[in-house]
Amino acid sequence: MDGTSVTGYQMQSIETGKSGKFTREQAAFLVGRGQVTNCDASIYQDKIIFKGIGVSLESLPIIRDGKVSNTDRIGHVRKDVTPEQAVNQLMISGVIVSGRNTVGYVIRNAGGQEKKIKREDCLKLASQNRLGNARIQNYNGKVILRGVGVNLNELPVINVGKENQAGANTGAGQPGAGAGQASAGQRARKKVVYYGA
Repeated sequence: MDGTSVTGYQMQSIETGKSGKFTREQAAFLVGRGQVTNCDASIYQDKIIFKGIGVSLESLPIIRDGKVSNTDRIGHVRKDVTPEQAVNQLMISGVIVSGRNTVGYVIRNAGGQEKKIKREDCLKLASQNRLGNARIQNYNGKVILRGVGVNLNELPVINVGKENQAGANTGAGQPGAGAGQASAGQRARKKVVYYGA
């Protein structure tokens, strides 16, 4: 942002994790092509107006003068990260269990897009300081996740049977989608998520 006007957007693909900065015009182009899953646009009095789909755009993180504000959707921001790294942080929003064992987690980015991942992949993200509400800790010779500002045991739980355990990370990226299932629209286009000014 420059003062009160939005000059660009930070976007991220929930599938690949890749992210980048885009100008307002580039963002409008991607939205117009249907490549941004949580944003729509319309033209009003010769201006492009962006509208959030499933997320309020006003609640997204803001980078202004090299500082990040509006951080509720990205969790704890560490002091040693750049603003771009901070808005790319993910949050654990659910736990995937099989019996008594945690086999995976549901992660969410600032734009509200979710993805199911294996426990090992979540531990890797935590070791890279990419999770805003969890960190890794060695406990009795085991690497475990600890919540930061949240009790991970109180998050929503998805119970999968042993036959679905291997597919815990192949969910369609949408809440309620079954493991390994994706709608035709999700397979047809690359997901890019709009999530910050």
